[in-house]
Amino acid sequence: MKVKMLGLLAVAATAIMVFAASASADYLSTTTGGATAEPTIHAVNESTHVVLANSIANIECQSTTEGKPNSHGTGKPVSGPISTLTFTGCTNSWHVTVNAPGTLSVKANGVNHGGALTSNGANVTTTRFGVTCNYETSNTAIGTVTGGSPATLHIEASIPIAAGSSFLCGSGNAKWEGAYVTTSALYVNAS
Repeated sequence: MKVKMLGLLAVAATAIMVFAASASADYLSTTTGGATAEPTIHAVNESTHVVLANSIANIECQSTTEGKPNSHGTGKPVSGPISTLTFTGCTNSWHVTVNAPGTLSVKANGVNHGGALTSNGANVTTTRFGVTCNYETSNTAIGTVTGGSPATLHIEASIPIAAGSSFLCGSGNAKWEGAYVTTSALYVNAS
């Protein structure tokens, strides 16, 4: 009986080890096969503006974002709070206020050390000539990242219009487009 029990325990232990070895965890690195220490992500928009298109007009601005991932693990995307999100130099008298920068998560997609980007809890207010439009992400897919030195964050998203917006802002979502480049190397890896 003891021999059978030991045999069953050995089979169970082997199965657990095989499962653990086959499970993967996404992580960010400054190299394609680097250590799992999560680097700070600092990115600025590429040569053109980022654009938030609502029913009134296109809001075109320069933009910067920065954050440091603080969470990753088996079967989970890399995620963390955004510490900086700015929109400056906006065209056509638009002013953008970031009320909350939210969090960003990255799920490896296996293409060019990249992944899918998701934003949660980012809240911005845009104003022009007394018209206020509010936008807020809620686990919103916002685009993809292509790893490299620098990496590129390709933004193509549909951002929900939030409460408190003027009826002139329309209803539903506004399109957010643009590209950000990192100021240092960044790769999304799955181990």
